[in-house]
Amino acid sequence: MTAPIRPTRPACAALLLAGFAGSARAADAPSIAWPEPGGRATISRPFKGSPLAVGVSSRTAGAIDSLTWGGTQFINARDHGRELQSAAAFDGYGECLNPTEAGSDADGTGPRSTSLLTALQVGADTLETRSQMAYWIGPGATTGNCPKGPGPHAGPRSNDVLAKRVTLGAEGVANAIGYRATYVTAEPHASATFEAATAYMPPDFAQFWSYDPATGRSAPLSAGPAEQGVPVILANADGSRAMGVYSPALPQPSVPNAGYGRFNFATLPGPGNATVKWNCVFRENNVPAGAHSYTCYVVVGTLEDVKAGIAALRTALGGGPAAQAPRAAQAPQAAQAPRAAIAPQAAVAPPPAARAPGTALYVGTQGGCNAGEVTIDPGYKGCATAPIGATLAQPGNPGDPPVYVGTAAGLDAGLVTSNPRHLDAGTRPIGYLARPGSGGTPLYVGTQAGCNAGVVSTNPAHLDCSGAPLGVAVR
Repeated sequence: MTAPIRPTRPACAALLLAGFAGSARAADAPSIAWPEPGGRATISRPFKGSPLAVGVSSRTAGAIDSLTWGGTQFINARDHGRELQSAAAFDGYGECLNPTEAGSDADGTGPRSTSLLTALQVGADTLETRSQMAYWIGPGATTGNCPKGPGPHAGPRSNDVLAKRVTLGAEGVANAIGYRATYVTAEPHASATFEAATAYMPPDFAQFWSYDPATGRSAPLSAGPAEQGVPVILANADGSRAMGVYSPALPQPSVPNAGYGRFNFATLPGPGNATVKWNCVFRENNVPAGAHSYTCYVVVGTLEDVKAGIAALRTALGGGPAAQAPRAAQAPQAAQAPRAAIAPQAAVAPPPAARAPGTALYVGTQGGCNAGEVTIDPGYKGCATAPIGATLAQPGNPGDPPVYVGTAAGLDAGLVTSNPRHLDAGTRPIGYLARPGSGGTPLYVGTQAGCNAGVVSTNPAHLDCSGAPLGVAVR
């Protein structure tokens, strides 16, 4: 899949959708406790004298439907296909096999989502959610973006889970928002397009820019739709407000001139309907069931703030300082240049992160007690264990899944899990596993509810229940 990804939401016809069938929508899981009235949660921190605030809602199953700074709203949340959210498309079906975080096409502009929010955790600068994603297009239906016709799904909601962690001031950069998306796919796929993050924005942000932090070069871009291998920034006409996206894992070697997309729907008619968007996209083949994690950084401020923030992120993540940009590329009048197509610029791929070990891992070896269970406790359950390696302190690749350890005494304390809300009890992060296929001890995660769901094991059929490849403990 090398063509630019289409908008995860259908083009004009779907964007104009206003109706919804309320009886088909999901409520949040019973464990969800919203800290603000109206089913909302917000985190914020100051940047240049103004709060940089990110908000999520029950209406969008925990997808980001508000991002404000300097009195400006950066997000268009008119329907459930907008927002700042994550989605995926599998096996060449396009929108007809398209799990979507915020909800489905049928949710329209309504107050509820077909996606099911199952976990919400709010900290001072962090926000975590977990949701079971709706299919954008229901079973048996098609749109103009369904190359193979209707998808093979039988219901409105997928079995795929989206877990995300949003961090303000990411990597020490004040105007950067870390966005870590982990897809837990229920079954293997021949191919997948993971739109790890996309933001639909008001039409005022119709000035598109490229910015290469490796060279410091910036240039105006055409309205697209198009995709490129260096970060894209969307700004208003005078550059006083802008939003950009950066990932150290883009571009992927298999698609060197892709990864950052841009789309312009700024002329769509109807109140609140006009919009523009960017996305941060990863493409994979031969995708196993299990966890697939990607990190994108959203950077907000003025146009110059966003460029500086992306450059600072590259440095903080080990890519080295940006080269000084030529003055001509920074001239104020560049924003008014004709929006002719700009050839994709060469991107410098960042070096892979070192496989620095994190937390030591053990596996239970005593039948009838702890056999096969992965733990951080060498005396787990008072039974025998054996060392199997360690987590990674930091992800070395975009596919390295995060893992957690249970902290609830008498329930799951010491047990390693892929679920930050395992058994609806407390956990803490312990690092990352290397992506499947890396050198080390292969680990699996249980997928069968009521048996081994979320439990990390060396046994793909732990407790004689179903499991899926998760990652590798490094040695």
